[in-house]
Amino acid sequence: MYINLWYVASFSSELKDEPVKVRMLNRDFVLFRDADGKAHCLSNVCPHRGVSLAQGKCLEDGTLQCPQHGWRFAGDGLCRSIPSQAEGFEMPPGAKTDSYPTEERHGLIWTFLGDTPVTAPPIPDMPEIETDGWRTVEFGEVWNANYHWAKFANIDLVHVPIVHGQEFIGSFTPKENISCPDDYSISSHIRTPFEQPKGDWSEIREEDKHIASTLTFYVSGFTFKGHLEIGGEGSGIFVTFYEMSTPINSQTTAMRYLFTRNFMAEPEHDEGFLMRNMKNVNEDRALAETQLPKNGPLPPSDRDLVIDPDDTMLKGYWEILGRLRDKGCQIDLAALDEMDRGHRYCAIPSPARQSNPTAWTHDTVPLIQPVTNHPGKRKS
Repeated sequence: MYINLWYVASFSSELKDEPVKVRMLNRDFVLFRDADGKAHCLSNVCPHRGVSLAQGKCLEDGTLQCPQHGWRFAGDGLCRSIPSQAEGFEMPPGAKTDSYPTEERHGLIWTFLGDTPVTAPPIPDMPEIETDGWRTVEFGEVWNANYHWAKFANIDLVHVPIVHGQEFIGSFTPKENISCPDDYSISSHIRTPFEQPKGDWSEIREEDKHIASTLTFYVSGFTFKGHLEIGGEGSGIFVTFYEMSTPINSQTTAMRYLFTRNFMAEPEHDEGFLMRNMKNVNEDRALAETQLPKNGPLPPSDRDLVIDPDDTMLKGYWEILGRLRDKGCQIDLAALDEMDRGHRYCAIPSPARQSNPTAWTHDTVPLIQPVTNHPGKRKS
C-alpha cells in the first residue's frame, strides 16, 4: 500500500449530514461536511482518548464533535473547543488530528492520503462525466481480494479472451500498442472483432465494424479507464467506464465504478446498461476472490515481469509502483502490523505535519526505505 496518492473515499451521494467512517490503507478515517457542505477527511481516532470521531455529530458551526468529551474539530483537524475547559484557556498543542485534502469531482470524494500533495500524480480527468449527451451510472461494492488482484482484473489483458470470450485482433497486448503518457499511467490500444450486440443494443453497431478501445491505468485512485467505441470504428458511439480501487486492508478492496455512454441516454436504459457492464466485473470478481496469497503479491513482483511476455500492461503497472517505492511512499505492512499489536496507533501523515511536525498524539505509519535496484526501477 502507498501513501502520497489520491484515493476515492466515497461517492458524494453517500456523505450527507452525518459523519461517515471509512477504512483505507488499513487505517480509519472520518468524512463529514461542514456548514457550507464542503467534504472533509480526518483521522478517525480522537487524539484525546482514541474514540471514533465518526460516532460524533456535525454541528452548525461546521465542526465535528467527539462523542465522548465533546471536543470540536474543524476541517483542518484543529480542535476549536474543549467544553470541560474555561473560556479563554490556551489550547494544548496536541489538540489536533490529521486532516487530509479532499476534492469532490464527478460524484466522487477524492482524498489525498499523505503529506506532500504538491508532488502527487493528479486526479484523472473524466471529461465524459460532465459532457452533454452522456449518461452515467455509478456502482460500488467490496471485494474480498487484495487490491493488486482486484486491479489485475483489468490490467491483465491476456485473461480477456479466456474469461470473457472477447478475442483481440492480432496479439493480446502487442508492444507497439502500449503507450506511457507519463510516469504514473500506462495505456493499451486494442481492437476486437465485430460481434452483433443483442437486445436493445442490436442497432448501435454497423456490420463488419471492429471495436476500437483505449484502456488506461492511472495510479491516482488506482483508476482504470476503458474507452470503447462500442458502435464500431468511426461510429462515434462510445461506452466509457472508470474503475477506482481503494485498499481497505491487505485482503479487502472497495471498488467503485462510473459507467457512462453517449447513446440511449434515457434513464430507462440504465438498468440494462449496468447489467451489461457488470457481467465482466462479476466474472473477474469470482476469480480475484480466490487468488492466493490473500495479502497479494509482493510488489514490485519480478515473477510477473517474466512469466508471460504478453503481460506488457502488468509490467508497466509494476514499474509505476516501483517509482512510488523509490520515493519512499510504500507502507511497511509487516512493521505496521507489529505496531498495531502494541500500544500506539499509527496514522497516515497529513500535510500539516510538514509545517507543524511536533506535538502529534499519534505516530505515522512506517514506510519501506527506497531501494535503488529492483524490477520496477526505470533505467535512465
